[in-house]
Amino acid sequence: MTTTASLTDQPNPHPLEYIFHPRTIAVVGISADVPKMWIRRLYVETPLETGFAGRIALVNPGGGEMMGLPIHRSLKDVPGPIDHVVVSVPARYTPQVLEECREKGVRVVHVFSSGYAETGEPERVELQDRLVQIARAGNMRIIGPNCLGIYYPRGGMGLCPDFPMEAGPIGYLCQSGGNVSFMVRHAVARGLRFSKVVSYGNACDIDECDLLDYMAEDPETKVIAAYIEGAKDGHRLVRAINKAASAKPLVVFKGGYTEGGLRAAASHTGSLAGADAIWDSLLRQAGAIRVYSVEEMVDMLVALLRVDPPRGLNACAVGHGGGASVMATDELERAGLRLIPVPPELRERLKEFVDLANSMLRNPIDVSPVATVDGLEIWKELGSRPLRGVLSERAAGELGGLWGKVNAVLEQWHDLHLVVYHHGFDVSPMPVGEMIVAGLVGPMLLAAMSCQRPKAVVLHSMGNDESWRASADVRALCAEFGLPLFLSMRGAAQAIRKLYDYSQAYPDRLAALRR
Repeated sequence: MTTTASLTDQPNPHPLEYIFHPRTIAVVGISADVPKMWIRRLYVETPLETGFAGRIALVNPGGGEMMGLPIHRSLKDVPGPIDHVVVSVPARYTPQVLEECREKGVRVVHVFSSGYAETGEPERVELQDRLVQIARAGNMRIIGPNCLGIYYPRGGMGLCPDFPMEAGPIGYLCQSGGNVSFMVRHAVARGLRFSKVVSYGNACDIDECDLLDYMAEDPETKVIAAYIEGAKDGHRLVRAINKAASAKPLVVFKGGYTEGGLRAAASHTGSLAGADAIWDSLLRQAGAIRVYSVEEMVDMLVALLRVDPPRGLNACAVGHGGGASVMATDELERAGLRLIPVPPELRERLKEFVDLANSMLRNPIDVSPVATVDGLEIWKELGSRPLRGVLSERAAGELGGLWGKVNAVLEQWHDLHLVVYHHGFDVSPMPVGEMIVAGLVGPMLLAAMSCQRPKAVVLHSMGNDESWRASADVRALCAEFGLPLFLSMRGAAQAIRKLYDYSQAYPDRLAALRR
């Protein structure tokens, strides 16, 4: 685990590098009262549980003790130096806390509290400006106000208790605290991990430009994701986005792109959001990938990190269900992919082991009737064993049965560039649901693992609790084995088409990501 002391070993560290390596974190405003319980969970319990190697200090004028740690009445009473302070006090008391930080020699202040410029009230704007003046006089940097702060797995800064401490390649800067939680949890469920995440709120000091510049140079970050509601300095933003996008794949979700969204962004973080057409032009010219939701951002990151860029747009949808296959075709072709017909000689080979009744063999390929019978062997093997265990063992061996034959045919299809394996979950109550999942989806996942072409796995239509529970093992297996998992055909189609376009326009950037 890297600490502040070890930063001197790094040649020419970025000016923001030190904010991720505090030796001591002080939490000001901590309380045992119920309204403050989640502050305790985020900034005290989580770092203690997730391996933060530094020291946690607690501050509240009332004093006392929490979790075996003394609660100091003032920052001045905390022995030794303090690098990082989390401020959770009403806005009107924050200047006093920052003055104490300046006297203590604190380097980074994360103002969790809200009630500043985002309110639009002149006196609250002035209050936020006062924080900046104090920080600059004391050579301090401010994260916030009105934000969650830093999640840095390698440094033991866990933030939310369920965020994994396994690090990954994604750097994420996010103006919203809630969208940090949504994004990380959506991505983690798909097997993705993060290098560094910063929720920066009102951005009175450290802003999107600083963080884009940092992540462009950060060796731990391979792809950058950003949720931005607005910016104070348009010229600086242009430079930062161009630098980041030219260094690494950059995926941007611009919050507040409608008229109503502009108003919401202003009241959320006090942002000057700007005209959407300007943002669109800026991102396009820089070569950034624009998305319009957290779900679309996660789909795009899955595509960038787990889908091999197809050489062309010819796709085959293969899976279960006639109606689902038709819908898959529509979504893939609407995104600009092409479902070209199966060549006659290969279709004849498919007919050798797939009954034409209730099947589709022209592309899309629906193998539901045969797949159900073929998968019974796995169902019989389950007994009391978990599906993941059975499939994990089989993944190490040679793929046989129906899906082995299907894959062999697909490998002979020379004009095919992409295979999309799909299954819609509409299951009966357990244990029948488990049997269907084991018999249909398990072998399909093994086929996806064995497929040598660019591929995607789409598990969709989980419309009730039984379906969602039945899919749990296979979703986890996709994440564990590094399969590119999507939860809708539309999401898969749009992300893969954007991946293809990006690979054609910026092959060097994508190659650098995969080295």
